[in-house]
Amino acid sequence: MQLVTANNLGYSINEKRLFHNLTFSLNSGCGLHIKGGNGSGKSTLLRIILELTSPSKGRVDYCKPNLQVSYLGHKNAIKHYLTPMQNLELIFKSSALPEAITWMHTLGLNKVQDELTANLSFGQQKKLALIRIFASQSDLIVLDEPFVGLDNPSRDLLNKFLQKKLASDSSLILTSHIEPNILCSELVLTDNADD
Repeated sequence: MQLVTANNLGYSINEKRLFHNLTFSLNSGCGLHIKGGNGSGKSTLLRIILELTSPSKGRVDYCKPNLQVSYLGHKNAIKHYLTPMQNLELIFKSSALPEAITWMHTLGLNKVQDELTANLSFGQQKKLALIRIFASQSDLIVLDEPFVGLDNPSRDLLNKFLQKKLASDSSLILTSHIEPNILCSELVLTDNADD
């Protein structure tokens, strides 16, 4: 079943064209790896797919009503003045909180659950942010550079989690300079769309 279609997408900023004429679709249980150099428009394309940014031309359509989307951008979207436990209590309803706490233990964050998030390492903050993805039910997972800052065991855990989600018919769109160990179609954005 088709989940998302993009037709003739283009985006320009200050008369500089980042990308143009992008057309693709994503089916249930499939992954799409968006590749490109710095400044090629990968994060912007994710935001257009999520309807957070409007394209200069073209359109994105969700083919499933009430599509459940989980998104983590390259900013971790956590509160640094709270503890990890307080962050989870803020993000998750009481019914979903036990699963989030289980993930906190799996990721080894229970040892720092009462420290200020600002005092955690970048990798620990990334793990905390990823719990938003791990403990949510989603038809579509959208991730912007999810492997940055993770140690090898955590990367392996994320890869296995995403493989399992794809096998259970969720879909995935991600950008990553670190090659994921996940079967995905590739969409390459070039840095020279004006040429």
